[in-house]
Amino acid sequence: MNVPRGRGRILNIDGRAVVVARCPLCHAEHRYAKGEASGEEIDQIRVQGFTDEWMPCQMDLPGNFWRVVISTGGRGGRTGGRPARATTAA
Repeated sequence: MNVPRGRGRILNIDGRAVVVARCPLCHAEHRYAKGEASGEEIDQIRVQGFTDEWMPCQMDLPGNFWRVVISTGGRGGRTGGRPARATTAA
């Protein structure tokens, strides 16, 4: 599926998981409630690393979904990624 992409993150708000991402079309922040912070739905999103969500700024236009790629918020910690660059002291 060829859908617009954006980077997002998972927030824990009062024990509930919320996927938050800046929209590539309208540049506003969209939020998607995902149930309990320790629930199956958010665990699956963490494992696959993305979620496909309805894009509210497009209303009922065709292709109104986008892929939110979940960033971990830090360097490293993700297996299968590029190795860190070596630095040399001058």
